[in-house]
Amino acid sequence: MLRELTIRNFALLEVACLHFGTGLTVLTGETGAGKSIVIDAIGCVLGGRTSAEVVRAGTDRASVEAIFDLDNETAKVVADVLDSLGMSDLLEADNATTPVTSGPVPTTPELVLAREIGRNGRSVARVNGRAVPASTLAQVGAHLIDIHGQHDHLSLLRADAQRDLLDRFGGLTDARRDLADRWRELGALRATRRQMQADEREIARRLDVLGYQVEEIAQANLTDGEDDALMRERARLANAGRLAELGATILGCLAGGQDGEAAARDLVARAARDLDALARVDPDVTPTATTVAEASTLIDDAIHTITAYVESIEFNPARQAEVERRLDQIGTLKYKYGATIADILAFADRARAELDDLATRDARGHALDTRITALEATVGADAAALSDARAAAGDHLAAAIATELRALSLKGAFEAVLTRVPAPDGVPVPNDSVRYRCDDAGIDAVAFHFAPNPGEPSRPVARTASGGELSRILLALKAVLSRVDRTPTLIFDEVDTGVGGRNAQVLGEKLSGLGDRHQVFCVTHLPQVAAYADGHVFLAKRVIDGRTSTEANTLDDGGRIIELAQMLGGTTPATLAQARELSERARHWKRATRADAA
Repeated sequence: MLRELTIRNFALLEVACLHFGTGLTVLTGETGAGKSIVIDAIGCVLGGRTSAEVVRAGTDRASVEAIFDLDNETAKVVADVLDSLGMSDLLEADNATTPVTSGPVPTTPELVLAREIGRNGRSVARVNGRAVPASTLAQVGAHLIDIHGQHDHLSLLRADAQRDLLDRFGGLTDARRDLADRWRELGALRATRRQMQADEREIARRLDVLGYQVEEIAQANLTDGEDDALMRERARLANAGRLAELGATILGCLAGGQDGEAAARDLVARAARDLDALARVDPDVTPTATTVAEASTLIDDAIHTITAYVESIEFNPARQAEVERRLDQIGTLKYKYGATIADILAFADRARAELDDLATRDARGHALDTRITALEATVGADAAALSDARAAAGDHLAAAIATELRALSLKGAFEAVLTRVPAPDGVPVPNDSVRYRCDDAGIDAVAFHFAPNPGEPSRPVARTASGGELSRILLALKAVLSRVDRTPTLIFDEVDTGVGGRNAQVLGEKLSGLGDRHQVFCVTHLPQVAAYADGHVFLAKRVIDGRTSTEANTLDDGGRIIELAQMLGGTTPATLAQARELSERARHWKRATRADAA
């Protein structure tokens, strides 16, 4: 709750230090006294828009500081917000050594929000003394105080807030959480499928390239080492004449030529015979004789080999051209796929493996489509069940609010309207051929509607109700939903517009009842409402030395009676008596109501 509010040089307020307690606190004063200044200051420290105009004339800057005592639940929520902003260390429990992030809070943490606005319009925001963006104040403040004014964008009038409130009222948060889990799973599967589909064109191109590469290599029918053999063959074919000439010369040397020269074969054979004869006389030369005899045999073998080689030499231009074409083909493949035939064949193996993987992509896509279809059906069925429960909760909520509105003398019909939006990419629901747009909260859009005049169609509350009607509708909503509304502090700015007589007393009772579950602030002009307050702040204008300023003071019991009398028409014995009667009646009502609740 808001424990302390300090305002300096804000509009007409020079300085005000206000301390607040639990229950209902009213702010009263004559029209123009500056009651809205306090509300504006609170809005400022909660991160609302501001400007240099709020800086009191003659001063350099305005400042607002709000000190909150957080209960366990609110501390956890605020800690989560700060943690998401990377500021988890800003919220610490008293005497605690670690930030409050989860689990039980050992003691009640204190939270200090502050805002300074300079004459140049620039502002500085702080959370527990650390400078932060003003947006941080707004994100944190949204969980601390809910300000309800006639012309504000009220939290209760936001579509998402209305759906949240209806679900909490109907006890549907667990079902909604389960649906959200399945919806996130469905979203992940859909994202994967969309990525696959987005890649299909590129995949098709890749399949074409890989297919061509594999086919090109396969048609080449390569053999490892084939290029080396072909280069040798090319060398023989290109030098056939020279090779034949050299072969004939060699054979002439070894086997005898046409010029009558001695042949190596004959000479070595003769030497072998002579060495054999020599060895018979001198065995020491036997090894040499053996060597020369082997040499003679080797020369015969060489002659046979070279003769066959010379006979194999051919002048074949067609084969030479064929070899050149084959080497060119292999060279092209080497340029594309690898430095060697082994590299080319390895590339082909990898390409075939990738082709096989891509070929299974369609199967994976079909399997994913099947999973998506099944999960869509599950999500649609869960969303339909949640929608049915939500419709029933809406009926109960409408009935409860109707009771509150009658007590506030407000005629008209209230209802929670559920709508569904068809969408091709939505989810199917049982027994319906239409797919509906869905999110993590289901297929329903929820809007609170009000029909102020019988026979007229209802429309959204924000567009239908007048200022006074809207105030009472909001009060009725808060009265019914207070047990599920987690915002600890509620502020109602002139909620009593258009209310009088007996209705004013009922309004006071309603606000006091809210004060049993929330800290409530109310700007009011009605003494019947002010009488039910647990705390009372009085604002008045003063002119001192030609300067107008607003003073804000907390009234004691005696001061409250005087202010109630003033609100009734002036401090006469009759109005003072009436004020005491109002105060006593309110005290008796609160005592009886709280006793019944206990």
